[in-house]
Amino acid sequence: MRFSALTAADPSLQTLKASPDFEVVGIRLAAELEAGALVFVKNAKFLAALDAALAKAAAPVAAVLDKKLWEGLGEKQAHWESSLALLAISPNVPLSMARLSRPLFEAQAGDRQFAVDGRQFGNCEIHPSVIIAQGVQLGERVKIGANARVHSGCVIESDVEIGEGCELFANVVVYSHTRIGKRVRVHANTTIGSDGFGYVHDQGVHHKIWHMGGVVIHDDVEIGANCSVDMGAFTPTVIGAGTKIDNQVQVAHNVKLGRGVIVCGQAGIAGSAVLEDYVVLGGRVAIGPDAHIGMGSQVAGGAMVNEGAVWPKGSVLGGHPARDLKEWMKTFAWVRKNALKA
Repeated sequence: MRFSALTAADPSLQTLKASPDFEVVGIRLAAELEAGALVFVKNAKFLAALDAALAKAAAPVAAVLDKKLWEGLGEKQAHWESSLALLAISPNVPLSMARLSRPLFEAQAGDRQFAVDGRQFGNCEIHPSVIIAQGVQLGERVKIGANARVHSGCVIESDVEIGEGCELFANVVVYSHTRIGKRVRVHANTTIGSDGFGYVHDQGVHHKIWHMGGVVIHDDVEIGANCSVDMGAFTPTVIGAGTKIDNQVQVAHNVKLGRGVIVCGQAGIAGSAVLEDYVVLGGRVAIGPDAHIGMGSQVAGGAMVNEGAVWPKGSVLGGHPARDLKEWMKTFAWVRKNALKA
């Protein structure tokens, strides 16, 4: 939708470089730039990331910059006025992002209906070999590949794609804009694509960040019962091929799980965390927001990886805050030994 239509949702915005015909395709991070992207820049770190991204692949993008950050740029303001297709400033960038996310969400949702099974509209693509139990609700434009099985009580919302050989057990819910690969099994009462837990607090009110990023699940994934996989805020939450997730696991918005990841029961993976290929999480592990766990690493049961922590390939972690498992065990043994002396 046009940026000029979005500005009505946030009267605090001040547009410095107008482009009335600029069409916003969605909110993006600097690392995910594409033509029509809207980027929110709240500090110098984000601004540097945007500058680097535009240097690699220039594209017509819009940006909302923090007002104080903009005022401190001095002579560099001219660079940004020339680099961006559209430029606005805000006294509160996170709040502006929350406000502008709603009309973008509503534009994406359109007039999507949920009261009538999508098959009645004739716009679903269901392979003749698919078995769909009684009591299943499909949205519009659902696509299901050959030899899939959908058990009773499942709800598959509009614009979902499910690959061949998949099986969804009883009462699975799949939100709109989810793409599921081939031979994926999702067990009973699991929810795929619910909103991520994202709010901006301002003057005593929690303002919702409207999510529209969807979920992408690659081939040969298995997800246990009573799990939640949240959709990404503006780009997809991703589960890599061959990953196996136990029961009662939370995968938050914008998480990226690599190939062959193992997640044991009751683990929680917070927003924007990255687990590279073949990482193993023990039971009840907690991964903090923006943490990054390198390929082939293992996290012992009950460990808690702090927000933003980065661990290299092959790490073996335990404890809270999580650290090298041998170090943690030695520390615990020292504490126990000395506690007994007290």
